[in-house]
Amino acid sequence: MSQSTPRRHPIWNLRIPLKIKLFMWYLINNIALTKDNLAKKQWKGSLKCDACILDESIQHLFFDCSIARCVWRCVHVSFNIPPPRSIQHLFGQWMQGVDKNFKNKIWFGACILCWSIWLCRNDVIFNNAQVPTPMQVLFRGTYWMRQWAILLKEDDRSHVKMGCHLLEVTIMQIFANNGWSFSSRISF
Repeated sequence: MSQSTPRRHPIWNLRIPLKIKLFMWYLINNIALTKDNLAKKQWKGSLKCDACILDESIQHLFFDCSIARCVWRCVHVSFNIPPPRSIQHLFGQWMQGVDKNFKNKIWFGACILCWSIWLCRNDVIFNNAQVPTPMQVLFRGTYWMRQWAILLKEDDRSHVKMGCHLLEVTIMQIFANNGWSFSSRISF
């Protein structure tokens, strides 16, 4: 995808908080402070992802890490939307041919899921939290989707809330079918 001017990119038309728009702009331009980008600024810490043994980058953290892959697989199972392969794919061909109004609702959710991955990653690094499960990432994302749905038109708000419910039910079914114990508390 060719880099568009900031004001012409679809993220600026989404009804999400400005901090999420800016965060997504950092991802699109590969300048978010993932460990590989920190190393370019002479940071001396470990480059390893906290969830696996591979080096952390935007591509890895949001699309290739096992946690991210599971998050996007749950979206795929819930909505029959293939997982995005990269940040460029997310805003490029991933939604090609999808109606603009529907596309914006999907991007609304996808941006918030990226934000949720980022927040969970930061909790591990800065708050000594345990590495989250994909279920924790997804539930954190649906929490924020419901909170920020207030920014949407009323019809869109109800669609987002129904989508959150469908995603949560799917998550619980997938994890229950694979031996997840729901007696464990899911913290945000």
